[in-house]
Amino acid sequence: MESGVRDYYAKSANDYHGKISNREHLQRVGGLARIFGAELGKADAAGLAGDFHDFGKYALRFQGVPQDTHQGIDHAFPGAAELYRRLGLNTILGKRNADAVCVVEAVAGHHDGLVGLPQIQDDLEEMLADEDWDNCPNGKMPSLHGETEFRQAERAFERDFPDYKFPSFQKRSGTSQGYLEDMLDTRMMFSCLVDADYSVSASDDDPNYLEKNSRPPLAADAMLKKLEEHCAQLRKNSKADSGINALRNEVYDRCGKAGELSVGLFTLTAPTGVGKTVAMLHFALRHCMQHGLNRIIVVLPFLTLAEQTELEYRKIFPEILVDHSQRDLPKEARELALRWDSPVIITTSVRFFESLFSANPGTCRKLHHIANSVVLFDESQSLPASLAAPTVAAVNALCKKYRCTMVFSSATQPDFSALPQTSWHPLEILEDHPLFFEKMRRVTAQWRHELSLEQVAQEMCMENNACCIVNLRRHARKLFELLQTKDPNGEGLFFLTTDICPGQRLEVVAEIKKRQREKRRCLVVATQCIEAGVDLDFDVMFRSMAPLEAIVQAAGRCNRNGSCPGGGRLSVFLPEEEGRLYPGDSYGRAASVVINLWAEQKVPELSDSNQIRRYYERYFNEEKGNAKLEDALRKKNYKEVEKHYRLIENAGAALVVPWAGAAELFQKISQAVREESVSAALLREAAPVTITCYGEAAVRACATPITIRKGKAAIETGTFLLNTGFEKLYDPLTGFNPDSDMHEDLML
Repeated sequence: MESGVRDYYAKSANDYHGKISNREHLQRVGGLARIFGAELGKADAAGLAGDFHDFGKYALRFQGVPQDTHQGIDHAFPGAAELYRRLGLNTILGKRNADAVCVVEAVAGHHDGLVGLPQIQDDLEEMLADEDWDNCPNGKMPSLHGETEFRQAERAFERDFPDYKFPSFQKRSGTSQGYLEDMLDTRMMFSCLVDADYSVSASDDDPNYLEKNSRPPLAADAMLKKLEEHCAQLRKNSKADSGINALRNEVYDRCGKAGELSVGLFTLTAPTGVGKTVAMLHFALRHCMQHGLNRIIVVLPFLTLAEQTELEYRKIFPEILVDHSQRDLPKEARELALRWDSPVIITTSVRFFESLFSANPGTCRKLHHIANSVVLFDESQSLPASLAAPTVAAVNALCKKYRCTMVFSSATQPDFSALPQTSWHPLEILEDHPLFFEKMRRVTAQWRHELSLEQVAQEMCMENNACCIVNLRRHARKLFELLQTKDPNGEGLFFLTTDICPGQRLEVVAEIKKRQREKRRCLVVATQCIEAGVDLDFDVMFRSMAPLEAIVQAAGRCNRNGSCPGGGRLSVFLPEEEGRLYPGDSYGRAASVVINLWAEQKVPELSDSNQIRRYYERYFNEEKGNAKLEDALRKKNYKEVEKHYRLIENAGAALVVPWAGAAELFQKISQAVREESVSAALLREAAPVTITCYGEAAVRACATPITIRKGKAAIETGTFLLNTGFEKLYDPLTGFNPDSDMHEDLML
């Protein structure tokens, strides 16, 4: 039992500072959390979370932790318990105060991750009352338990903050069923607290931490001038048909004018090749100037080559943060990527949307910086149907509560209102978009029904600039081998799938573009990896039957600039191959909808907006959603929600391969594996030579697990290194090429 007056410390001394009192730490975290919370209109609530997040350090039991004399002590849960009692959440009236619930959940989870109040309420009450209660949900001992210890801690807090007054923030009722919005509110509060707590602790060691990990504010007016200069240069250098250039200019101007509209939810429905990328930037910059918004966040499909977009954006914006799972960030940018305090951010749908459903402190840390932003979601049709309903609900909440403007851009705009119990009321920027599709018609589509890969190869060999996109890697490999047989010299023959590592893919794309500019022969076999974010232009396109949005994307890489006499040609076919034809059930179901739609008409018309609407109505009407995710949302179980909200269901095993273009990097990684000196930074550096495989057991047959040392333990990272003696499995042209049986296990 404590007696008398003593000092309580949050951190021990080190080479950078002396002992830091709990009073100083709470004061600084609370102050910074208020600043972050002000972005959300919740300065008082966020400040309260910061003021009390380490209340549990007012305990003798914790004071041994900074000195390394005690371990396994949880101080976060007692802080949540104190707020639970002070805010009256043990009463019927208190339970209805949704903002108070957010604060308690944020404090409880600021180290180990979010847990919903329904799961911890009984534990909080027992901790407050029972002096023998000693088992927090994370298995650690609480720093405080029982009424006596909590009263002593309260007196210590009052000595440090004698004039402290609890804020009377607005009491907001939570939802009685379905906690999705309430959970997002907690994550936003959690973000303010976690970012403040970590930033203050980092600033103890480096006073310039926040300055180093924050970029200058958005200068929308200056960037708009650079955008205009960039577009003028594009127009000057354009080789496109004058009619297409006129339409691109019109879309650009219309998007700029729409930027003056109110903050909210928008769609931009426009054909591929009409310049949506720069047009959306025009909208975003005008919108930020009109409404004083803080940043622009560009969300790209997870299969896109984000580097291409980055290269174009860097011509306009001096400060860009590119953040996605395979991005090798320099050391000085890694903390910035955790915080997202940058005027322009390029990220992926996986990074953006999964963060909105996360329970993890590090993942959620950036969320408060999404508020007061323009979010441009390019290729919105890439959103999985099974997750569309909760994603749309989260998007609506961002627009309604956090002053976000969201733009969903696509040539095949999904009608999410066709999903059960889904509210979807965006404002379309191009209300007359069917006219643009009609004017931009550059391709004649033909439904060829069944066609052998042998016949496809034969027809491709008769062309100078053609591409075939298939659904499966084994189909791509077979077609490429057929083309090699028909043209042993391999002149202008390219293979572009995710069997090839990202670094090599970028080189292949650059070479294809060069040959197309020079009008040299160019025959490409590819999978879906080129359908988003890759600016290629073929005269003839073959596309294996797929969902409508994938077919339209393929068409967008055909006669892109309108330079083909008579227009481009798209042949859609069903491969005459044994076994499965699609990479997954949902993909196959969407393809079946297309087959049935096209059976009802003589000639498929890709630019028919009514057909696109009917496609989504039929597809979404059959969508059953994700039952496990919906159950986790009903139970307000943050960690289960995180587990079941996955844009990529099977992330697969990462395999580092010996691409000749980065031989030194492969050797560097191999040496680190041998010396057991692999670091997280080195794994990020390995991204250009890392591919994804889906059969881990088959990967282990030819590769070594890469581990990272944590103390005496070697922790597997999920990344593997191709073993010595297996180097020939990585072909210079076709990438990772195991034997056929193994390939079926490894690759989709």
